[in-house]
Amino acid sequence: MAESVSASPPRLIGRLPLFILALALVTLFHRLLLGEAFYWGLPSLQFYPWREYAFDLLRQGQLPLWNPYNGAGAPLLANYQSALLYPFHWPGLLLPLASWMSITAVLHLFIAGWGMWAFTGRLGVPTLGRGLSTLSFALTAYLVARLGTYPTITAAAWLPWTLWAALGLLQYGRPRDIGWLGMLTGLQLLAGHAQTTWYSLLLTGAFAAWWTFTHRPIQWRHFAFILIGMTLGGLIAAVQLLPTAELLRASQRSTGVDFEFAMNFSYAPARAFNLIMPDFFGTPADGSYLTKEKGAYFEDAVYVGLIPLISALAGVTAWLYRTLRRREQPSYTQTAPFWLLVVLIGFIFALGRFSPIFPFFYQNVPTFSLFQAPVRWHLWTVAGLAVLAGIGAGAWGKGHWLLFGTRLATAAGIGAVALALIAPQFLPLEGEAATNAAILIRAFVIAGTVAAAAGILTLAQPENKSSRWYPLWMLAVWVIVAADLALPSRGLNPTTSADLFERQSAASIRRAWWPEETLEQIQFDRYLQLYDYPALEPQLADYRSSRIPNLNLLDRSPLLNNFDPLLTDGYDQLSIWLSKNETNTNLLLRLAGVEEVFDTNGLIQPVPQPGSRAYVVASACIDFTGTLEPATAGSLTEQWNPASQVLIADSSLPICDQSIIEAESPGQATIIAESANQVELQVNAPSGGWLVLADTDYPGWTATVNGTPTTIHRGNIAFRAVEIPSGESTVLFTYQPGWLLPGLLVSLCGILVTLVLFRWRSPVAGSTQQVLKL
Repeated sequence: MAESVSASPPRLIGRLPLFILALALVTLFHRLLLGEAFYWGLPSLQFYPWREYAFDLLRQGQLPLWNPYNGAGAPLLANYQSALLYPFHWPGLLLPLASWMSITAVLHLFIAGWGMWAFTGRLGVPTLGRGLSTLSFALTAYLVARLGTYPTITAAAWLPWTLWAALGLLQYGRPRDIGWLGMLTGLQLLAGHAQTTWYSLLLTGAFAAWWTFTHRPIQWRHFAFILIGMTLGGLIAAVQLLPTAELLRASQRSTGVDFEFAMNFSYAPARAFNLIMPDFFGTPADGSYLTKEKGAYFEDAVYVGLIPLISALAGVTAWLYRTLRRREQPSYTQTAPFWLLVVLIGFIFALGRFSPIFPFFYQNVPTFSLFQAPVRWHLWTVAGLAVLAGIGAGAWGKGHWLLFGTRLATAAGIGAVALALIAPQFLPLEGEAATNAAILIRAFVIAGTVAAAAGILTLAQPENKSSRWYPLWMLAVWVIVAADLALPSRGLNPTTSADLFERQSAASIRRAWWPEETLEQIQFDRYLQLYDYPALEPQLADYRSSRIPNLNLLDRSPLLNNFDPLLTDGYDQLSIWLSKNETNTNLLLRLAGVEEVFDTNGLIQPVPQPGSRAYVVASACIDFTGTLEPATAGSLTEQWNPASQVLIADSSLPICDQSIIEAESPGQATIIAESANQVELQVNAPSGGWLVLADTDYPGWTATVNGTPTTIHRGNIAFRAVEIPSGESTVLFTYQPGWLLPGLLVSLCGILVTLVLFRWRSPVAGSTQQVLKL
């Protein structure tokens, strides 16, 4: 090796980056230890309501398979982002849930840093570099700014760990390394964010392929073990993947997402300033975010720290210099070109609509049409920069030209701070221009200060790495990096008392509906302003009682609206009709059993002709909705009489006829018992007919009429309909998904195989002997 790794530092010094990371996290999020919890955005709209309801069902002895309170009913366990089977979530059954969920999110930042420490250690990166990689990845704005998107964080935290496991498998090829990769992949698949998990596993697979083809002799067997390990992870997570796959096939995303939705949250090139100044455009933490109408701060955040960024550039430069001069490379720098490629690919894909590349992949490459927000490809960008930062630390020295450049950079940083501070004295700005200038000045002052600190650290670096001052110098570097990353993160994840999530008495047990435009205005213009997080704080009481989806789930107040990421195809079609054809709104709400509607002020109003959740009609007719577009269709009552007929997609039925009018009601239906996964009704239909239950039709629901199994038909666009005989009948709907037992058995088999692999001892052949001390 052309460059020898310095002698191992004392054990305490060698673990200091993890202690510094823990201290930074405790400092940033200390209010969680006082009983507060995250609330802004998705924690209150999705993750807490889902999990609170699921755990409540478990305490009652019911499986959390179905959510009857949103969207006329929706899958709960199959909802991938609910992540109910993720082991780190289970203590929430016993602990205060809101606080535990918040603490778990922060814990995963530490897990992410620990994983990067382990991975770079296995790569052979020196201690200084490992510390830079650890802090820059765990505290990157990409993760901290979107901490409230719990599944994203929990999935991303396992990326460095799957890289660690894959590298160990490539180096050693031991059975337990397969077990490690399988277990870690399984955890990532259970974490609840498909997009992050896919990007992570794709990166791990790409790294494994690159390593395999750049090392001689090629270890094909070890590469095959990588595929086996990832497959094993899929088996472990089968009990979650099977229901989610079923929901995906039956959802609005079954064939992918449309182009406009896919390009949502593309990374505008000007946002690249965020790489060196995280608050160049302001911050929503204090309401100063400048780009109010374009993008969201947490989606565009990519800052990994100025010193790690400089170190990453130094790493690439050092690798290129040695390559061109044909000089021997330290083993850990040989991976630099791969990580540079990862950074470039992540950045280019993140541009989305601002580059012709992503649209081309969207049209021609599978999986690119499955997700929105190309900006999330920056997971590759920040991971690549973090590893390069560690690699580049080896090039941190005191050569003549390096010192010359450092002095210039230090002077430039100090000069930038001075100019920024005195600039307001010579810029006669007022109003919004003055505010914007103040935001930019603050960004330049912070960046200049960190740049000057980096220069001073370089100039103060001990000549000899064996010097007793070198560990203290490394400590200073790590502390400044941690501070540089933590300071801009203040306020990005607001907290409040966990009492906010306590269940209130249900405002109503009647099914209600938010019109789409009204909901958008109330949800994001009044409460959740993407550019001003503190604006919600004085409105918290109103926000909590607003019944916007899925906050309503906390109080068990039924809504026709649903804020789940995957919506069943029938419900999605119903929503399109409601949003695009005002002519039929009242009729559709009646058919959906809606009794209340929210007005433009967010106040509840009764529906003039409220619907019933369960009702009886005399006959069924062919469902015509597949041949009419909601935006162009006329009045539905011109096609059929909803009081007498139910629409069903069955070619053997007669065509709907609006002239059919029953002289009297064909019967009555009453719900007599109900739980999350079951509904029992008493029906009285003197002449027989059809029972319509305005609950979502979905695979896995079964029905019996007087104890005899019967077929459930999809009626009136999205709901359940069964044929009933004359007289009195008892109808029982039960949710019994077919995937439950097979998924459970496959997962148990996967866990058993993993345990066997951990216990299986075999000699190591043809691999470098290294021992990783975590």
